[in-house]
Amino acid sequence: MSSSAWKRAVVALAAAALVMGVAGCQDGDTGTKSSGASATAKPGTQSPEKAAEAVRAAHTKASGAKSARVEMRLTVSGGTAPGSSTFTGVQAWGPQAAELKVFDSSYLADIPGAPVETRMVTTGGATYVDLGADLTAQTGGKRWLKAQAEGVAAGDELMLQLTGGLAAVNMDLPKELGLLAGSSGVEHLGPVKGGDVEAEMYRGKLPDGRGMEVWIGPDGYPVKSIVRTEAGESVTSLTTKYADYGAEAGFRAPPAEDTVDFVELLKKFLAGGGQA
Repeated sequence: MSSSAWKRAVVALAAAALVMGVAGCQDGDTGTKSSGASATAKPGTQSPEKAAEAVRAAHTKASGAKSARVEMRLTVSGGTAPGSSTFTGVQAWGPQAAELKVFDSSYLADIPGAPVETRMVTTGGATYVDLGADLTAQTGGKRWLKAQAEGVAAGDELMLQLTGGLAAVNMDLPKELGLLAGSSGVEHLGPVKGGDVEAEMYRGKLPDGRGMEVWIGPDGYPVKSIVRTEAGESVTSLTTKYADYGAEAGFRAPPAEDTVDFVELLKKFLAGGGQA
């Protein structure tokens, strides 16, 4: 594979990895537009105080469960790196971890030699992406790409564009619910269909400007959430469905000898190093 093709591959795979929560929320107002709560509740809906109370209760439930089975759809529109990916598997928080399958991904489709679907593991502050057989053959047999938050600063403009929008999405569900409950604009929109169950829908603007919607089921657990971020001309939306709270997964990092570090690989190609 040429140096330019490898660079695109590394950047796209690392961007996909960082969305899983290796990077934290961006600071400051991202420009996301979201309506605040009304001073009084609409007929059939809860007051802002009751809405915040319901979200806080969901925060407590999710925090206690520590994990859930998830199905996520990421879409990035506008900017220089639009695309989308789907993730399914188990996600944990406190500490943060994930074991996921990645598929239906325009980012993977754009990478020469990349698999149609792949695996990702997040544990110990790093995310590992399975490169697949074809790409592994070009990394000296190292099958897993390792990405960490500090890798964002190592790239060029395209790298920053890709990861900048994705880094705004923090996959720590209890943390997001806590931020939503503490915001001044949380509102109850009434009952909706959330997956296979009836749920109550809540909406608000997080302190950093991102917009969040959450569907809370009859048992008090979130069944769906949408987090939307605007950064310049790029809009990132992450829709997550939750089930099987308390689900277990291995969350085991691959052996160090089977990993190739994203930062080092990208630096090599930025410097014109050629083949991996």
